[in-house]
Amino acid sequence: MVKRADAPQRGALQGVRVMHASMSIAGPFAAALMADMGADVIWVESAKAMDITRYGPGMASQLDRRNQRTIALNIPTPEGKEIFLRLLGKADIFIEASRGGQYGKWGLTDEVLWEVNPRLVIVHISGFGQTGDRSYTGRASYDPIAQAFGGLMSMNGLPGTRPAPAEVSIADYYTGFLAAYSALAAYIRAQKTGEGDSIDVAQYEAILRCQSGWPLDSWNHTERVYRRGMGNNNNAGFNSYRCGDGKKVYIVLLGVGVVKAALPIFGFTYGTDEFPALGSYKLDTLGGQKLEEAIEDFCRQRTAREVEEILSSAGVPCSMLMNHEMMPDHPHFLARETITRWQTVDGQSITGQNIVPKFKNNPGHIWRGCPAIGMDNEDILAEAGFSAREIASFYEKNIIKKGV
Repeated sequence: MVKRADAPQRGALQGVRVMHASMSIAGPFAAALMADMGADVIWVESAKAMDITRYGPGMASQLDRRNQRTIALNIPTPEGKEIFLRLLGKADIFIEASRGGQYGKWGLTDEVLWEVNPRLVIVHISGFGQTGDRSYTGRASYDPIAQAFGGLMSMNGLPGTRPAPAEVSIADYYTGFLAAYSALAAYIRAQKTGEGDSIDVAQYEAILRCQSGWPLDSWNHTERVYRRGMGNNNNAGFNSYRCGDGKKVYIVLLGVGVVKAALPIFGFTYGTDEFPALGSYKLDTLGGQKLEEAIEDFCRQRTAREVEEILSSAGVPCSMLMNHEMMPDHPHFLARETITRWQTVDGQSITGQNIVPKFKNNPGHIWRGCPAIGMDNEDILAEAGFSAREIASFYEKNIIKKGV
């Protein structure tokens, strides 16, 4: 168990108290970003339904639940609501992730929460939003559903094959980023005005917002975006290429400066009839076809490391296709401490992603792994003013619970 005063006071968000009642990825990720930056994050788990990341495959919970305290609470019960509202009275930001309108059905509307804490920033995360067509707002959603409804899945995958979701759960992570930044924007405003806000984050809108200009091309010029597969099917030198050692590199020849630097490496001259003064060359031109063939031949005759070094030293964007096994010993990963180790709450040492981005003056700090279910019940409730006798009665009534 960890009391608030015992947690290290480090990071740009130290002093900010965040509560989140969410499962899976989007909501917890938003809270995890703040926790890594020093916010005091209380994870309000359900006392009735375990977070799926706790029993699913993999170790995601150790990453996106670290640096947090937890209480396992049955919110919809009368006493659960009392506890919940008392905790919110001292919070700056509250993040919840559920079907649209769920908290309103429990009688916990934004207005009820603001009666307790007028400065509170409330973030609602759902698949389809809190408002809109009623046949959609209450629907269940996971990452692939958001990708399907938000249009990304129809563009993803190999031509002629079944559309596929983009990994790894990018609709959830886009949603989490939007939730975190909008919550902090509203928090800054609340510090100036004393007035909180309610933010409606819909997964499908997050995935749509991050599709660049492709939707605009469709809506304004009726240009449909087709699945392009593994590379850019329009431009030469914009794809992955197999090298002589069996490994692959990804190359992007885009922009006048890049193209001028790259052409001599592949045996061509910039500014000729075949290669006019442009920033890219279409694959359906003679020059584009020759360039693509030359790149493939160039890579076949060299190792991936050699190709990467030659092109990168010339200012041409190029990278080996890294896998996770290659990263821990890579000199750049080591130099930046991109990967680190920390202790789980049961004493195991694990390896994972370090805190990013990196702050020079107020860096974040990993001080705790993912807490066990209800691990901090007593400390959190005592801080809120509940007596030991009251806390014991909450256990007896299944208002709170504790587990592994």
